[in-house]
Amino acid sequence: MFENDSKFSFAEPDACGASNGRPEPLLPVAPLARLRLLVALDALLATGSVSGAAKALGISPPAASRMLAQLRRLFDDELLVRSGRGMVPTALAGRLRMRVRGLAAEADALMRGEPAPADPPPPHPPLALERGARLDGQPDECGRLRRLFEIGPTHPPQHRLARHVAMVGAGRSRARPLDLSEAEDAFAILLDGEADPVQVGALLVALQYRGITPDELAGLVRAARRHLRPLTDAGPVDLDWPAYLSPRNRRTPWFLPAARLLGEAGHRVLLHGFGPQLSPLDPVLEALGIPVAGSVAEAEACLSSPGCVFLPLPAILPQLQALVNLYRVLQMRSPVNLSLQLLNPLAAPATVMGLPGASLATLHREAAGLLGWNRLLCIDSHRDVAQATPHRLMGLALSERAEVSWLSAPARLAERCASPPPGLTSAEHCRAVWNGQSRDPAAIAAIVDTAALGLLATGAAPYDLAEARRLARDLWDRRTIAGPRADTVAARAVPGRRPRACRGTA
Repeated sequence: MFENDSKFSFAEPDACGASNGRPEPLLPVAPLARLRLLVALDALLATGSVSGAAKALGISPPAASRMLAQLRRLFDDELLVRSGRGMVPTALAGRLRMRVRGLAAEADALMRGEPAPADPPPPHPPLALERGARLDGQPDECGRLRRLFEIGPTHPPQHRLARHVAMVGAGRSRARPLDLSEAEDAFAILLDGEADPVQVGALLVALQYRGITPDELAGLVRAARRHLRPLTDAGPVDLDWPAYLSPRNRRTPWFLPAARLLGEAGHRVLLHGFGPQLSPLDPVLEALGIPVAGSVAEAEACLSSPGCVFLPLPAILPQLQALVNLYRVLQMRSPVNLSLQLLNPLAAPATVMGLPGASLATLHREAAGLLGWNRLLCIDSHRDVAQATPHRLMGLALSERAEVSWLSAPARLAERCASPPPGLTSAEHCRAVWNGQSRDPAAIAAIVDTAALGLLATGAAPYDLAEARRLARDLWDRRTIAGPRADTVAARAVPGRRPRACRGTA
């Protein structure tokens, strides 16, 4: 069936059916040719890879790849998406799986001369076994799926979560990703504290091993945002700046003076990161006079006027921090860490984040689109936070309403920022650079370039890094070098911290 493509006629693609400069694959019109596509889809879903399907079908990998492209056009769906360790089926492919499996199995049975299921078995069979030698009492795939789909939204939380875990962890040929609503339900159960501890670990490890999809990531964020209080009319936040640095990170956080620079320029900037037990930022926040809010309401009150404020994760959602803390028992990050970048607690219209690698940036852009975030700037040269790297090439991707603009910023310094001078901590070094007591050109370049990224993200500067740098340098030259103001945050502080000036300056 698969050796010779020339036997089949193909439909011409639409005039506008090309994307990224490549022609759309031709679709076969003959019934037999379309049937072979469904058999190929069964092999792709069973093996989870183009090469595996090619081997199963006895064709070359390029031929299998071409058939996958035709299937994607036929169903107007990706069907299989790359995620972590291979390719995983989309929600549509998951719904088609049993139908194409039945079609392929019946075709195979016909070729083998096996009787139809409704026919009586031949007399006195020597041994009645199903293909695959299933053990006595072992459920078949249809029975397993039937039981899972009998679990509905009215079932207890642990039953529903068991269904979701089984869907993502059943093995390569049987598992499928969760759709957005399923992922939201699964993580809502975790965040509500209604999951069995074994289910928590099983779900997180299965998703981390396979790789999370945009729908699953968006569902996780939606579940987290359910717990955030409704916002008041205190005024919009201009920029969301996630800063979830590793506790082992000992480099000077030059993005903090950059965020303060934007706050002084009239922008409302929300920084959010780990709590005091994990965050290495506390001393620098104190040195720069950046206030730390004890709740989302407190941060909102702080940003009723221009400035910047830091909001720790325990003040946003303690259960989310508890899931992050599972690193201690798993010794690896989980999809929860990826969701923090998209949390956007005050629903700012723009977000700037640091993500290493194009695949993570694409994942977050697609998830942000599902969440309805309008403007997202991803920087690929720094992990965990958006901070410029003037000493190395920096790739930028600005997505705005599904339109993506790319920019590459070459290195403009020979060396990276040096460690603090002997006798100074990172906090003291930051304060000294801000106050002009320390002349550190590399540090100033990092601050100015990082502030330029913030201006690009908010749209306050055109999508031109040179112009954004010029504006940021002007802000740096006009910065305030005075003591902090006396107005303080009225709401309660995070346990273990004292309230700080709502718009402090160092």
